[in-house]
Amino acid sequence: MVRPPEDKPVGTPLFVVTVKGQEGFIDRDGQIAIEPTYQKAYSFRDGLAAVQKEGEWGFIDTRGRVVIEPQFVMVSSFSEGLAAFRDQRFTDPWGFIDKTGKVVIKPQFDCAEDFRNGIAKVGFQTFQSKLLSRIADVGIQCDERFIDRNGKFLPEPSPLHYATGEPGERIPFLNNGMTGFLNAQGEVVIEPRFQQASAFSDGLACARQGGLYGYIDKRGEWAIRPQFRYARSFSEGLAGVRLGEKGWGFIDRDGKVVIPARFGWVYEEFRHGIAGVTFEGKLGYINTKGQWVWQPSD
Repeated sequence: MVRPPEDKPVGTPLFVVTVKGQEGFIDRDGQIAIEPTYQKAYSFRDGLAAVQKEGEWGFIDTRGRVVIEPQFVMVSSFSEGLAAFRDQRFTDPWGFIDKTGKVVIKPQFDCAEDFRNGIAKVGFQTFQSKLLSRIADVGIQCDERFIDRNGKFLPEPSPLHYATGEPGERIPFLNNGMTGFLNAQGEVVIEPRFQQASAFSDGLACARQGGLYGYIDKRGEWAIRPQFRYARSFSEGLAGVRLGEKGWGFIDRDGKVVIPARFGWVYEEFRHGIAGVTFEGKLGYINTKGQWVWQPSD
């Protein structure tokens, strides 16, 4: 069943699905809200979703209306009203557009990330990376800088991290290959002793020690001891974890398994009560009880 656009309020959460090789969107009830007519689609962010047609990317709103015509070779999602784009070829540099499709920061960067609190991390490919890329596909290594919304570089020294202004914020940083956490003032509040760690979400951070993942609180103490080979961040009180050979399931903040392992991977953490998971190699969506909202099919 397809709901007509006028029946779908602006701001209704939507989720990407694939039907017969084409991508579109469903609502929280598992009903198709935007017909699967796109080669690829990104999740909605900042009110718009990037969609690909005939190899080019543009943007639509939550009613499925084209806001920016497909014209770009590559794009990122919108953040704070700006999205990164590449225009003609994959070797072209990154720039930024606004929600009308107007170029507001001209293409000039080899690397570009989302804007947060008015600044974005960008970069220029290192000389060594350019040499290596001629002989092997090793990805791009960039010298990083920060820019403001006008494309102007922040004065040196560049900030080492993003601060969001959240009370009691903990920001991951690397030192000698180990991860610790800073506060918003850049002071070390959790010493770098983890092999890997994510940003805090729902008051906990996923961290790896001794080759296994667990979860720490904002004091750096283990709330759930390391015991998982793979794990994702908490969201809406649940986190996806790999439970042995059975696959991925979900645990609560006490570490108790609340959705048994039966999924190939957790594609997307819970959002508006829905999580994206893969089953037999295909993407579907479940609710917090582990019931299918959208079950993968051929």
